[in-house]
Formats: sequence, structure tokens, C-alpha cells
Amino acid sequence: MALDDRHILTCAHVVGAATETDLAGAAPPWPVDVDLVGQPGTPTVPARVVPGCWAPPTDDGRGDVALLKLAAPLPHGPFAPLRRLRPWGRRVVVCGFPEALEHGAFVRARLAGPAGAGRERVQMDPVTIGPQVSPGFSGAAVVDEITGHVVGMVVSTYRDGDGNGAGVAGTGLSWMIPVETILHYLPRVRDHVSGEPSVDVGFLLPHHTPADPSTARRIADFFGQRVPANVLVIVTVHPQSGTAAAVRQAAVLSNRELRPSGDRAGEPDEAPAVPPVGSIDLAVDTAGKSTGEVSRRIADWTGGADDASLDRAAETPPRALIINNIDEATEPETLLAEVVLPLVDQAPARDLRMLLTFRSESVPLRIALLASRIATLQSTEDAARRAYRAVAPLVADPPQVPARATRLRVRLTALRAATATAGPESLAARLASTERATDRASREAESVRQQLVALEERWSELRGRLDGFLAMAVRHGLSEDSALSPFHRRAYQLLTAGRCDLLAADAAVRRYTNAVLHRVEAQRERGVG
Repeated sequence: MALDDRHILTCAHVVGAATETDLAGAAPPWPVDVDLVGQPGTPTVPARVVPGCWAPPTDDGRGDVALLKLAAPLPHGPFAPLRRLRPWGRRVVVCGFPEALEHGAFVRARLAGPAGAGRERVQMDPVTIGPQVSPGFSGAAVVDEITGHVVGMVVSTYRDGDGNGAGVAGTGLSWMIPVETILHYLPRVRDHVSGEPSVDVGFLLPHHTPADPSTARRIADFFGQRVPANVLVIVTVHPQSGTAAAVRQAAVLSNRELRPSGDRAGEPDEAPAVPPVGSIDLAVDTAGKSTGEVSRRIADWTGGADDASLDRAAETPPRALIINNIDEATEPETLLAEVVLPLVDQAPARDLRMLLTFRSESVPLRIALLASRIATLQSTEDAARRAYRAVAPLVADPPQVPARATRLRVRLTALRAATATAGPESLAARLASTERATDRASREAESVRQQLVALEERWSELRGRLDGFLAMAVRHGLSEDSALSPFHRRAYQLLTAGRCDLLAADAAVRRYTNAVLHRVEAQRERGVG
């Protein structure tokens, strides 16, 4: 893809194939011809690899990017509008030139999530039938359908065969290199990229204090999903404290773009005190910022900062987020109420991971946050009880609904009373303990609610299948069929007698549906019905 009138971004393996270059070595010193298919009538232009802008693919699948400089400028655009955006959950379109398709083909896909060695790449799942990403797409721009921005570059596709791209087309599964990974290898491209880095500049301030090992490990375990939690609250005390350094370290070393070159901390088999690369979607430093600025920052990461994207930001929040220095914002109470709390309320249902940091103990702010979380917990437990009442008469042994909100409200009341009498250390420890207990209770209640809803949906699905195949049997004159009736009667009894065993009911429904299909097929073979 053309970045401007002189520079072309592509995969290193594409250049290697064109120049018959050994990709284990240095960049090819000779030129490669660039066919400008996006600009009809423009002649082929020679180009060379820009010095220092060659990252060949490694044996384990990292890198594979190259920046070329054309020998002559292009007469006009269009040029690729690269932008840092959320690299998952987006619908995208790519245009490639597989063999035998002279004019290329468009393919639509959905970004699934991080993949590959070091989580440098993003998996793309096909969403349409017809042409799929295949050899001939490498280096193609991955364009976000909503914004029109380029969010990455196609690098490889899954192929059945020898594992090296040979063989026949497989599932349509493919991978892209997201913009942040491209910038990690080619910092020179940064001038051609819009959108802010997913880590705020506040996390990059120079510091001389080493990260506190205990805090670093807690953060790594949290974002690495090695502990069952949705919200982690940390008090950093001072910007140069070891705790604050641990927060900054987690944000920077797990970032695809900003982690040091050659650094492999944050990978599953490497240092356990750093979160996995790409595991933190966004790190926002709220110090000195208004509530509107923080909201727009999150919306910009989602896809822009207009009114529509603000709505999308609420609908598609970051899956893993650091909100730093909440008490240092210009309007901490408003920030808490309008930005932090709505995200925290979604955390158990969407399994979001949120690290919230405060410079000081900030007891009033944290108690307000805690009160809101307990109220949400109460609502979740109430919803779970309704789901239990609906499913208990239908399904055997549904999970019991926990009752934690009432006890936590009692602890909250005691905390509020203690703010006037308890010492700061004692109060801080009790507050932190109640925060952790509330997080555990929220996850448990939401998990039980989802299990109960799933059980009712499963029962309803089995009942619907049974009724649907009975209707099929009736249409084919098989309602009184002596071979089918026992199968239907058994499945019906299991589903309607109360507190059914879903596994047994599923097997009975399958026996009936298979029997109906067999009888209908037999009719067709005889030419009946």
C-alpha cells in the first residue's frame, strides 16, 4: 500500500519472493519493480528497501514488514490512511490479487483477536462465502468498514497442505499485522499514522525507581487472566513509587508498539511479572484531564470521536483497560460517575479487566465506587433469582443463587462509619478487602445468572426441536406412526415431567429427530409424500 507519493508498505516476504532474496539475511540491495494497480495508467516503478526499514519474518512468525522508497514519485493518491484502532471485533474488507484474478477480489472478514508468536498478529475470520484471503493478498491493506481507516496489513493465510502456503485453500482463516505491530518494527511509518497510541504519554515519563515486584506480579496475573477478577484497585501513593512504576511497566511492556525492540517479556513463556503482549487494550492517564477528554480518548480508540463513536464506545468498551490516577483528574467525582462506573458495571457480564489506580487512598471516591458495585451486585443477584425461578421447575439441579450483596452492604455501612474514627492504615486494609470481596461476588453472581439463562435456553431449544420435528412428521402423515410414537413420547415426558435431566432429554430428542428423518427419507425413496 502507498503511504505517500514515495513510500510503499508491504510484507518482507513479498519483497523476498520478488527478488529471490534469502529472508534470513539483510534487505536486498537491488531494486524491486512495483506495479501500481491502484493507479491505472501509471507505469511500473522500481523501488528499494529504505535503510533500517526491513524486518524479515522470523522462524516463529514475527516481523515480516518492509518499507520501500520509489525511484520516482507517484503523480497522485489515494494513499493508505493508517490509524491505530481497536484490533478486534471489527468488520474489515481487503482487496488482493490471487493468481488468475487479474483485477483482484474483495474479501470481507472480522477481526477475532491476538494470535501468533508474541501475539503480534490478529486473526481474521471470514464472514462471506466466495473468494477468501489466499496467496496474492499479502501486503494488502485491511480497511475498517465503518471508518475507512487502514487498521493493518494482510500477512498470511491458513492453507491445507504442507503448512508453508502450499496445498489447496483451507478455511479462509487469515492473519493481519496490526498498525501497532508495524510501528514497532518500522517507527519511521509513524508520521503516516493517525490516532493516539493505546498507551497515554503519562505512562512513558522517565522514572528511576524499579517496579515493585509484588505489584508487578499482581498486575501480570490480573491481565494474564491467571486470577479470577474483573476489577483491580491499586493505590500508587507517589509517581516515583515502585507501585506506580509497576503500573507503567505493565502498560508499556505489554504494548505492541512501545515495548522495546527484541523484548520478549510479557510472552507466556517469559517473565511472569509482565502482562502478555496485547493483553491491555488501552491505558489512560486521567491526571489533569476532564471527564469529556477521557470519554473522547476511549471513543477515539474505538473508532473516532464523533457522537456516533461515543455511543459505540459504550457498546464496545475495551476488554482490558487501565484508568490511571483517577483522583488526579480535574473532575474525579464526575469521571467516576460518568465513565468509570458504567464500565465497571459491565465488567462481570462482559468479563472486562479493569485496573483502576488512585494516587492517594481516596477513601470517599472508592467508597462511592464500592457502593455502586454493591448495588449492581444486588441487581445481578435479583436477576439470577428470577432466572432460577423460571428454570427450577424445568431442569434438574440448577445452580443455587449466592446471596452476598446484603452482607457486603453491612460491611459498606461499617466502612462509612469508620471513616471518622479508624486509623488510615486500618481503614485502607478494610476497604481493599471489601473491594476484593465485592469483585469476587460480582463474578460469581453473574456466572450463576448466565448458567441459569443458558439452562432455560437449552430446555427451550430442545422443546422447540421436538415440536418442530413433530410438525414435520404430521406433514408427512407420520403422526400416528407406531415406530415414531415411542421416541416422541419418551422425549416429551423427559422435557415436561419437571426437573428434567437435560443430557437425557437431549439424547431422547436426537433419537426422535433421527427417526423422523429416516422415515421421511424412506418415503421419498418409495416416492410417497
